[in-house]
Amino acid sequence: MNDRTPQGEDEGKLRDLALLFTKLGCVAFGGPAAHIAMMRAEIVGRLRWMGEQEFLDLMGASNLIPGPNSTELAIHIGRVRAGWRGLLVAGTCFILPAFLIVLAAAILYVRYGSTPQAQGLLYGITPVVVAIVAHAL
Repeated sequence: MNDRTPQGEDEGKLRDLALLFTKLGCVAFGGPAAHIAMMRAEIVGRLRWMGEQEFLDLMGASNLIPGPNSTELAIHIGRVRAGWRGLLVAGTCFILPAFLIVLAAAILYVRYGSTPQAQGLLYGITPVVVAIVAHAL
């Protein structure tokens, strides 16, 4: 017998959404195409939160709305999974890590970008970024 209340189930779904989309927000490099592929692998393949057709329907709806498709898809998935609270959790957890990473990189670049050591580091990072994007695709 399941002793979890609907409230507890909602909290579990919100926690699962937060964990998944925080992870994807931190590691999903390569733009919307790569993000969507990673979401599909997790949500349809590994977690089985929805079937392929439902995922494709949400992706189609995301393509109709102006803006970044992967962010919109994350928000739609959160809504389907846990209602309006899931919408907020999935969207925030997907956007916030990337925002913080870019903010930190911008601050470091402004502060140290013109030093010879930083120029060498930036030159060396280029192949790594290309490899990450290629792997995601």
